[in-house]
Amino acid sequence: MNKLSVRQWVYRFVALFVTVLSLLFFVLTAMKHFNEVPALSWNTASTITAAMTVGLVVLNIGIGGVIWRCLLLDNGVSVFWRQVLVIFSIAQLGKYLPGNVGQHVGRVFMAKEIDIPITITLCTMMVEMLWGVGIGGGLAIAALIEFVDGDKLGLQFSPLQLGLGTFILLFMPWLGIGFLNKYLPKLAKRLSGGGVMATPKLLTAVFVAVLFLLCFVIMGLILKLQAQWFFGVTKGNMFELTCLFSVAWLAGYLLPGAPAGLGVREAVMVLLLSPVLGAGTAVGLGITLRVTTTVGDAVAFMLGVTVRKLNARLFISTLS
Repeated sequence: MNKLSVRQWVYRFVALFVTVLSLLFFVLTAMKHFNEVPALSWNTASTITAAMTVGLVVLNIGIGGVIWRCLLLDNGVSVFWRQVLVIFSIAQLGKYLPGNVGQHVGRVFMAKEIDIPITITLCTMMVEMLWGVGIGGGLAIAALIEFVDGDKLGLQFSPLQLGLGTFILLFMPWLGIGFLNKYLPKLAKRLSGGGVMATPKLLTAVFVAVLFLLCFVIMGLILKLQAQWFFGVTKGNMFELTCLFSVAWLAGYLLPGAPAGLGVREAVMVLLLSPVLGAGTAVGLGITLRVTTTVGDAVAFMLGVTVRKLNARLFISTLS
């Protein structure tokens, strides 16, 4: 057994251990607070909320596709909106495969089919990840300071200071890419698949940062809508729920091997949302949000497959 295989074995073991531990924590917490979960009564309002929140998940996936196309354009690759959205929506379902890398592998192969170089696809995906983690991390820090443990940490910030800090964090990935290319060129080449990581133009950077921030806000809106119309809980404002969710998303996203952050996201959500919404509602939201995002991913996947088949038929009919 060589050194690399030992490292991979340890990597997978740690990922599996943390995933199982998180799932166990969530299940035990759900069992403990099962009687506290508010009854979910299906009526017109809750049905509309269910459909609306699934639609918001699909919208988030569409925004992800827009971000990718903007980064592709910055790398000199011009492709149709429809092609990018189809690839992005289909590849998303790969995140439910073990290893949490299926969506990246799928996007590389489908992008190659429409002549997007592998190095550019890898580079743009790395920029996406840096930006998502950067903005998610900024919101997570705001959550920890403002809502979770700010007093114990001895950190007190005014809304203006928090806003300025968040604004700076929006552009940290942009600055980080330039830093990697200049001071860590070998790492930059490795991350980009052998090329240089292209720094997005300033206008693109602003647009991408705002879109990433919008994605987190949409998730906060989903939590707010489901808490109010599924469980009748009105506590917790949009900013608070958005920041607290970002901590749970970041934990699930960064954990290696957890398919779509399964178990990890729910466990962190219960820990953070219980003081705000109550343990029962936090458990209920962990379940409903997982169902909503899974259904939304499936809907986006089916739309992508449908559009792809229609494009293929149109191409064949044009040739004939």
